[in-house]
Amino acid sequence: MHKQRAKESLETFLQQTYPDMAFEIKQVGYGWTDVTYEFEVVKKDSLAVETTYTFYVSGMEPYEVFSDTIHETNIDKEVSNKLSAEAEQYILTLLQGEVPQVNSVSTDVGVYDHVAEAWTPKLKTPKPMHIMLEIEKGDLTREQMLQQCKTIQELLNNESINYYLTEVGYRSVENGEEIYEYVSFTPDQELTLDDLD
Repeated sequence: MHKQRAKESLETFLQQTYPDMAFEIKQVGYGWTDVTYEFEVVKKDSLAVETTYTFYVSGMEPYEVFSDTIHETNIDKEVSNKLSAEAEQYILTLLQGEVPQVNSVSTDVGVYDHVAEAWTPKLKTPKPMHIMLEIEKGDLTREQMLQQCKTIQELLNNESINYYLTEVGYRSVENGEEIYEYVSFTPDQELTLDDLD
């Protein structure tokens, strides 16, 4: 039953992500230690050329697809790295205007081929990016952290930045040890104090 549910989850993912792609799915393995099914997705193009991609899917609810190897294989790494650096600098400057405690920004802009000379908030990529921020926690209360996250979300959304998740890592040092508290949010999430646990 779990194998079938995992396969259905992968089929749904592929149909939503690559609606024009013809494919066949074969199960090739199961990882007992991490409860993960391994599938081979055979992509068939118009010339009947087959390309095989390996996908891993959780063997438990919600049967999550762990990595999109089709997307990863097609990424132009050199251009993507350049655009990521530009996005990080833009977002850092944008956020520090209202939230000066933001120390660093990291993103994963991924593009295929040479699609853009420079990154702008309007750049549409095959997949929205993941934004990771680091902030010194200092004496911030939970309410102040919540307000900061709401401000960050509003700034990103007002610029129409194409992201699917932002993670804010609040860094503090206790007894010489670095400790991080994370707050994650999507563009349309209503943030509450419960999201800070």
